[in-house]
Amino acid sequence: MRGTLIVLLVFSTVLFGATFQIETELEYDFEQVFDSIKFRLTVPFMGTEFIASGGFRRDNVVTPPYSDFLKGHYWYWDEGYFSYQTQNIKVDVGVKKNTVGPGEFYNLFLSEKEFSYPTVRVLLTGQTSKISVETLWAGLRTFSTEGKPAKGLVYRRLSLLPLEVLEIGYQESVLFLNRYFDPYYYFVPIPIPGIQEFWHLSAPWGVSSDQLDDNSMVGAYAVLRGGSWRAYAEVLIDDINMNRFLSPGGYQNPDKIAFMMGFSGQSDPVRFKIEVAGATAYTFERTRVDKPYEYVFFEGTSYPIEKNMIGYKYGENNIACMIDFEYRFANWTFGLGWESVIFGTRTPDSPWHGGSAPNGTRWLIGEISSLNTLRATISYRVEKVYAFNLEDVFFGGTFGVRNSQPFVGFSFSLSINM
Repeated sequence: MRGTLIVLLVFSTVLFGATFQIETELEYDFEQVFDSIKFRLTVPFMGTEFIASGGFRRDNVVTPPYSDFLKGHYWYWDEGYFSYQTQNIKVDVGVKKNTVGPGEFYNLFLSEKEFSYPTVRVLLTGQTSKISVETLWAGLRTFSTEGKPAKGLVYRRLSLLPLEVLEIGYQESVLFLNRYFDPYYYFVPIPIPGIQEFWHLSAPWGVSSDQLDDNSMVGAYAVLRGGSWRAYAEVLIDDINMNRFLSPGGYQNPDKIAFMMGFSGQSDPVRFKIEVAGATAYTFERTRVDKPYEYVFFEGTSYPIEKNMIGYKYGENNIACMIDFEYRFANWTFGLGWESVIFGTRTPDSPWHGGSAPNGTRWLIGEISSLNTLRATISYRVEKVYAFNLEDVFFGGTFGVRNSQPFVGFSFSLSINM
């Protein structure tokens, strides 16, 4: 079967053509070099597209075998999936990365990281485009290994366009342990928290909360669009304090909430974007030492939080702001970006930062630090170089300062129609 598929892909490449891309990036902060090269192939195939990519990377976090010989580089797979799209349906099946939500810099539920995972993603849009429904399954760990349980995730979204200029949406996700796929979360069309609570009923199908290790979240977003601009906001609720209404004089559990708001506008040749995001303390954390359902790809590791979070890249207990400015002239683009992040203590695998549950919501607590990055870029892009069968060629240079540490960078990419 695998051989037949390969033959069909090769035949499709020859008959219908394909696009081959090379992307390279390098950054040097005058202490370490970070670089990568990625190869990407897009093949039309029986009414779909097959996308495959992978390459070599040096991130000074992962230590590969034969590190001296490879100069710190390791091989990684990136994506390998089929994509099918019509006016009313889009389906992605395979191993890929996923981003959801209205944000351009910060995404609360799912954001694109260096790790790809098995995915079945289906988006259905109504005939009038006034309503759309999306369901996504992600297989995060196929089987239990070294005491770490199998786990998966389901994300769902319902969006409405009550006006041409306004989109509103409801979102939810659940991370579940000890199974790779849960058909109830994927197929049953009621809110995920209701499905989760269904298993805790005093009924023959009931399961104790000690046995069912699920972590569900809900949220909403709104997007307001103009001719050349859009404003948007999003909220994610990991846990919310209802005692403020039910028992005002009693214990007040902390709200665990992430938020994002932004604006982007364009008036040629200028483009401007600003986005603010953050999360209160304890958001995305596990709440029990023996329940590893924190919202990360790999629990119990020293992998950096910014690479490990499934959703919002900075995790809990912070606030971040990104401002981006671009000026385009012919094939040239000049950019200036500034990001500032203020962090408190972040311990996704340590409930309540190693203490007990506090009374009331907390934000920017514990050890406070900050990260400020100023970045300037210049790039040149040329498209449709027919003489060499090139679809797109891109060169880019970067220089900047990260918390008083200067850095420089270079990027290059090209696309070839085969």
